[in-house]
Amino acid sequence: MIKLKKKFIATIVVICVILTGFIYKYNLENARVKEAKEDIKREINIMATGDIMYHKITYINNFNEEKGEYDFSSFYDKMKPYIDSSDIMVGNYETTSDPNREYSGFPCFNTPPESIKYLKEIGFDALSTANNHCVDTGENGIISTIDIMNENNIKHFGTYKENIDRGIIIEKDNIKVGFLSYSESFNGMDQLVSQENKFMISPFNLDQIKEDIEKLNEKGANFIVIYPHWGVEYAKQPSDFQKNMNDELFKLGADVVLGSHPHVLQRVEEKIIDGKKKFTIYSMGNSISNQRKEWMKRDGTETGVFVSLNISKKDSENKAVLENVSLIPTYVHRYKINNRTVYEVIALKDLIDGGVYRDILDEGTKYKVDKHYEDAMEILYSLGDDK
Repeated sequence: MIKLKKKFIATIVVICVILTGFIYKYNLENARVKEAKEDIKREINIMATGDIMYHKITYINNFNEEKGEYDFSSFYDKMKPYIDSSDIMVGNYETTSDPNREYSGFPCFNTPPESIKYLKEIGFDALSTANNHCVDTGENGIISTIDIMNENNIKHFGTYKENIDRGIIIEKDNIKVGFLSYSESFNGMDQLVSQENKFMISPFNLDQIKEDIEKLNEKGANFIVIYPHWGVEYAKQPSDFQKNMNDELFKLGADVVLGSHPHVLQRVEEKIIDGKKKFTIYSMGNSISNQRKEWMKRDGTETGVFVSLNISKKDSENKAVLENVSLIPTYVHRYKINNRTVYEVIALKDLIDGGVYRDILDEGTKYKVDKHYEDAMEILYSLGDDK
């Protein structure tokens, strides 16, 4: 009888051990499934464009008497589907807006505040303000430009009213993207900024850039985008400064480098660093301007590009990664209606044969945009020696 009891107890113990094992395995599998379900992969799109320049002729004849303001609404109207497809839309605001001074174009740009209002309305989320024209109206112009961007709820980076941490973070779908910008030149206008206010502008300084990137990472940035204003105007190949600085920016932690200033397109590069894809476009060209071959005697000033960046991040990971890049070359279409000169940024693929806006062009302009498209694709994807 005692033996039977011992045998029975032993059997119960074995059954309990087996059941415990099953329960543990079941709970472990459930935990793994739950963890896998919770580790969501997030994906967002950043759309970027280059130099947004307002020569006076681009707006002076477009004053809306009824509204009492300048009308910039035509500029990106035909790019709205591309802008709307992005989660973050960003560009380089290469001018200042100081309503207390006379509006002007080259050489010292001062643009009506409505320009910023319309950029916000069409879908821009952020603007880089570090460039060779950001001090064109002095310290007051830096401050008023920032104030107007704040009033229109558009983020900005590159110039500063206060001595605060540089750069911004924009969060979309649990991905935090950090933005910074720096300029190689200020056209000598940086002398208008007093020594105690040098924090207002962002020249290239590797120690400062290292600190800026580290601070953005400390604040939780998962991805770093740098908007450098650099290079030689109208040069279709990057300068030694651009190439060397590009390498340094990646060493310091940049993920993407989106160049501006040359006013013409320059090539793109992709690199794998520490197992992650990195992307550079040395110059995105002119997004909007009045620079044209007819009076500039230079090819390519009517051409720019919208750079589409798809990035992703798993919730369990700290860093986002660049998935892929697509390029949308653009053209500044300029024409007249009565006494008005109209400017429109249009994707070149929408203007070439088969494009949705092909029929708005005359024969001469059709030939011109076809050539611009061919040249743009050749320059952007040029992988040969610099020439």
